[in-house]
Order: sequence, then C-alpha cells, then structure tokens
Amino acid sequence: MDYSNIEVLTNAKKAFIDRQKRKASKATDYIDVRIEQLTVERDNPNNSKEDSIWYNRIIQELNWVKSQSRV
Repeated sequence: MDYSNIEVLTNAKKAFIDRQKRKASKATDYIDVRIEQLTVERDNPNNSKEDSIWYNRIIQELNWVKSQSRV
C-alpha cells in the first residue's frame, strides 16, 4: 500500500486550522452585529426614505456575504 499521499495533522496544522475557524467566527459575529446596527438605523423615523433604502441595500449585501462564508 502506498502511504505517500496520507496527510498528517501536526500540531502546527491543527493550530492553523483552529485560527482560521476563530477568524471566520469573528467575521460572522461582526456581520451579525453590523446588520443589527443597520436595521436600527434603517428603522429610525428621522431618516429619509432614500436613507432607509440605502441601509436596506447594505443589509442585503451583508446577508449575501454571510451566506457565502458558510459554503
């Protein structure tokens, strides 16, 4: 049997994978917080209709980014 293609999970590789997972988690958390903030701003009665539309567009784009990061 040929064992030359077997990948070994060293401590360094495990640490790298863990860092990548934490980074992705932090990014998703940031996106969720930002969407929440923009939703509050969008619903602010002092904003114009154009502002609300603009906030909604940014929220849509952040939701798209969030959906792409799960793939």
